[in-house]
Amino acid sequence: MILPEYNETDFMQAVINAAPTPIFYKDAQGRYLGCNKAFEEYIGLNREQLIGKSVLELFDDELARTYFEADNALFERKGTQIYEAKVEYADGTTHDVMFHKAYFHAEGIEGIVGSILDITERKKAEESLEQLALSDSLTGLDNRYSLMKSLKHSLLRQHRENFTLAFLMLDLDGFKQINDNYGHPVGDALLIEVANKLKNHFRESDVIARVGGDEFSVILENIHSTESLIVLANNILAEFLKPFVIDNNKFTIGISIGIATSSFSECSSEDIIKHADAALYQVKNSGKGSYHLTVVN
Repeated sequence: MILPEYNETDFMQAVINAAPTPIFYKDAQGRYLGCNKAFEEYIGLNREQLIGKSVLELFDDELARTYFEADNALFERKGTQIYEAKVEYADGTTHDVMFHKAYFHAEGIEGIVGSILDITERKKAEESLEQLALSDSLTGLDNRYSLMKSLKHSLLRQHRENFTLAFLMLDLDGFKQINDNYGHPVGDALLIEVANKLKNHFRESDVIARVGGDEFSVILENIHSTESLIVLANNILAEFLKPFVIDNNKFTIGISIGIATSSFSECSSEDIIKHADAALYQVKNSGKGSYHLTVVN
């Protein structure tokens, strides 16, 4: 087979122009030697505007410095480089991308060649899956797994910053009868309303979780006084005296609250959960619909 004659430079440019992924190459001083059409669209400049220019001349200072330092690190190692970054496209939208770059030395020229892979949709999917793994599918609150991760992190922060931490366990009173008598759809709607009511009583920084059928837990950092927790508990109890309206039916359920606080840095997750559970058990044994507060010593 006889291959037709062609200009190698034009041929290679046509090949990389056909690639949908942005491709670029630079010299040892970081100046652009060339790129493909996809890179022109990504950066919002044509090849004539790019060639001979460095990132320091083309991008804002912060972004240019990031690119420049990454390129220098690659030149020093003379190998390959793969990393993720957030970048702003020419149309003003921000994308998650992965850079694949490599050092080259050909015909007396040193440089780097790179491609940019848009991974925005992949990152969104990963974040969505992570959110599903950490959330209660019914209420949208944190789940037990997420709560335990957050509690460990809170206790580590307490160790560093020396603040008082509170852990609440809340159990609905009379929910089972409603669920049994009116069915799970009504029960589920009621749990969603309960979650919404609870969110109204806590700070955005507090972690609220549904840890079982009708069981909830809350982590509160930086508690200033025991009195503030008592006020909070009484406000929640008063809120649950009001009826819930589901499908034009009114339901009244109570809530029991066990509270454990810790002010010392050696408290473990097991310790504070055990104390909150014991406090809740005491409320349940004393007629429900109240709270009990205990201190982890």
